[in-house]
Amino acid sequence: MSVYTPITHSQLEQFFSNFALGEVISFEGIQDGINNTNYFVETTKGYFVLTLFETLTANELTHFMRLLSHLVKHNIPCPEHQSDRQGKVLHELNNKPSAVFKRLSGIATLSPSIEQCQQIGRHLANVHQCTQDYIFPVKNNNDPGWCKTLLHRINARLSTTDLALIKDELLFQAANSSADLPQGFIHADLFRDNVLFVNNQLSGILDFYSGYTGTRLFDIAITANDWCCENGKINPDKLTTLLSAYESLKPLEPLEKQHWQTMLRAAALRFWLSRLEHQIYPRSGDLIQQKDPLFFRQLLQQHRQQIC
Repeated sequence: MSVYTPITHSQLEQFFSNFALGEVISFEGIQDGINNTNYFVETTKGYFVLTLFETLTANELTHFMRLLSHLVKHNIPCPEHQSDRQGKVLHELNNKPSAVFKRLSGIATLSPSIEQCQQIGRHLANVHQCTQDYIFPVKNNNDPGWCKTLLHRINARLSTTDLALIKDELLFQAANSSADLPQGFIHADLFRDNVLFVNNQLSGILDFYSGYTGTRLFDIAITANDWCCENGKINPDKLTTLLSAYESLKPLEPLEKQHWQTMLRAAALRFWLSRLEHQIYPRSGDLIQQKDPLFFRQLLQQHRQQIC
């Protein structure tokens, strides 16, 4: 949600003229996130978010728009796309696929409470439950092969210690395959900055565009690594609360419980590598958010010290 593609007020006015959403009053770029360009837009009829998709194609986005419609129908608090006067959802702005969404109320939390960890665990279970039989054709590009490809791209810039740690973890993950674990649609990026709260109540889940059909336990691990970490360390009470809330709606299978620690390690490795790539090869733009890869390196080391 960084700003990679700038727009002007006149471009925005012309773009919104295709909708029955009122006249543009003001707009501002959103710095949070790293994948797409997003703007808050205020019009005479309300508040919206304009998204310019930086990597996904229009064909790929069709699947995501259908997914969001499915989630809305199942009462998942996610962005609702707005159709233009001809009923069209996807458009093009500055040569990028674009869409307008109703802006959800609330703000993200920087330091989740036990209660908020409970809520996110329950809502993630709801997402997995309502997509149990949903066919989502987008491929998983973040498998071990992707990790190896990314490592090859950045290994010349890594320290000997980091390189050895990553290679050793890749060997461990290859020896502990998650292929037999339950699959389904996963958000794959359910970090704190992608969730909104109003008066301590979860009001919105954002940014489903990293999602794919994959291992659901991996989705829980990605979420737990971010939501249950305090001062660089996992808070066991928050972790227990998040898992218990998830399992109150969707109990884990015995095989999932056996692989839990492995998935925590896999999730830490995946985001350590991606943040290293963003740090080494930063993208250009007006407002770019860089996230510290050291956080996930430290988290991976913690998880490796636990007994699997």
